Parts: sequence; structure tokens; C-alpha cells
Amino acid sequence: MKKTPYRVKGWHVLAGMIVFFGIIIGVNTLFIVKATGTFPGMSVSHPFQKGIHYNQTIEAREIARAEGWKARFIIDNDQAVLVTIQNNKGPVDGLSVSVHLFWPGLPHEDRNLKLLPSGPGQYRAALDANQFPSRTMEFEGVAIRKDNQWGFPFKGRL
Repeated sequence: MKKTPYRVKGWHVLAGMIVFFGIIIGVNTLFIVKATGTFPGMSVSHPFQKGIHYNQTIEAREIARAEGWKARFIIDNDQAVLVTIQNNKGPVDGLSVSVHLFWPGLPHEDRNLKLLPSGPGQYRAALDANQFPSRTMEFEGVAIRKDNQWGFPFKGRL
């Protein structure tokens, strides 16, 4: 009995292409769903306005560096946000301090806090530790002089 040689026919090629591209499309879809589910895309509120004011932010940072301004940010016993601000002359009082707390990938957890004076160069706001995620937190804030409205921007990560 003579065996006929195997021949690849048109429907074999079509089936192979459909399976190949089906796998590629499936994996890409999985990656897209996972990526957009963990990071929605916008991590900064008002990016256009922040971009427009970027030169002013750089200028404020240069002034702060020249005057030796420093901000120290801590979470005090999981109950309060504490910011200590000082310059070359020591602790700085009489500021209006606000802080924006945010967690990358969790924009619905963002918090804006207005801090109140609590000591020499110290500003504090109450915080309920049960209200925010236990993962890396970022913050950005500004301390504004009440006399001339100059703002000292600061930011960091805990």
C-alpha cells in the first residue's frame, strides 16, 4: 500500500494564521486590561496648568534653595501629618501650609490637607490612618508666606 505524501492545503494555512493571531490578540488584550486596571493614566491633577506654571515652580525652588528652606514631612503615630519648615534663620512661622497626599495608581484615595501651626516651624493636620492604603505614599505641598504670597513648594515619598 502506497502512502500519499502529506500536503499542506489552504485551510491548514488559514487555521494556523487564525490561531497565531488569535494568541497574539489575546495576550495583548490581557496586557491592556491589566495595565489600565492598575494605572488609569492620569496621575497628576491639572497637568496642563502645572506645565504652564513650571517656570514659576523652578524660580520658587531656586529662591528656597538660596534661603536654605527645608521641609521635613512625617506621619506622626499614624494620627497626624506633621511638616516642619525651616530656613537659614531657623524654624519659619506664620505660613499657610497645605499638602496633597496621593498614592500612585489610586487617584480615588487622594487627600488634600490644610495644616495648622502646632509649634515653632511645625504645622499639623489630623489624619485617620485607617482611611488610606498601606503602600507607598507621595506628597506635594506648598508653604505660602502670608505677607507676600511667595510659595515654597516641597514634595517627596514615604
